[in-house]
Amino acid sequence: MAYHFFDYKYNIPEFTSDLFCPAHLLYIGAVLILSFFITYQLRSTPHDTVRRVLKIQAVFTVLLEVCKITWESYYDITTGRGFNWEGLLPIYTCSLLIYTLPFAAREKGFARDCACKFLTTIGLLYGAVGVIYCNGLNYYPFWTFGAFYSLYFHASMYFTGLFLLMTGYQKLTWRDALEAAVPVLLLSAAAIPVNYILGSDYMMIYSGSGLPLYEALAAYLAARHLRFLYTVIMMLTHIPLAILVIGAYRLAGHVFVRRRRSVRRAA
Repeated sequence: MAYHFFDYKYNIPEFTSDLFCPAHLLYIGAVLILSFFITYQLRSTPHDTVRRVLKIQAVFTVLLEVCKITWESYYDITTGRGFNWEGLLPIYTCSLLIYTLPFAAREKGFARDCACKFLTTIGLLYGAVGVIYCNGLNYYPFWTFGAFYSLYFHASMYFTGLFLLMTGYQKLTWRDALEAAVPVLLLSAAAIPVNYILGSDYMMIYSGSGLPLYEALAAYLAARHLRFLYTVIMMLTHIPLAILVIGAYRLAGHVFVRRRRSVRRAA
């Protein structure tokens, strides 16, 4: 199969999927494990430095998103398909990394709190899931820009969430699940009208495309003119997802503190 790094997905007709190929499996292990150890080593990073890192990351992420949209749109338009309104707009749940980073870099405020709580709960979880099940690999081979963008973007989400938790830049309590969902609800204000007008599935709150259980639920409710109920259900599921991460965070902290105390007693 002949292709180059910046090749377009429809120019690689023999390609099927690189999901869970050997390179992808190595990438999963490297990201999930190394991110933990690297952020642990950086746990003493001053919060002023954390804010500077977030600001740099915010600029780089926007530039990369613009490059990705411009690059893919060039091929879409020049091959006669036109701009991909149904799939290329940055209004996916994972797109919130772009919008929350600048607010997370602030010193204080409600917007800062919501951004940080999203990044350390829903964002961290979606980042890990995106690294493991990278849908971009169903369209682009592993060694291409299309795959690189998706793999990097989700790894960045995962790393950022861990980094903010490890440095103590954000600490989590059970009630933080509600504020973590605020960015999701705000973005859905843009995704919902686009989905219902175009029939797209941004944020997976319209048809649950790609996930059989969600697709079946969406189809069942749509057949009864209750598609809006599926949208509401999907939006609300982000709260228990945030609670799940908070529970893991508190459990990990509890175990770590207990181990540290045990070491001190033994000494």
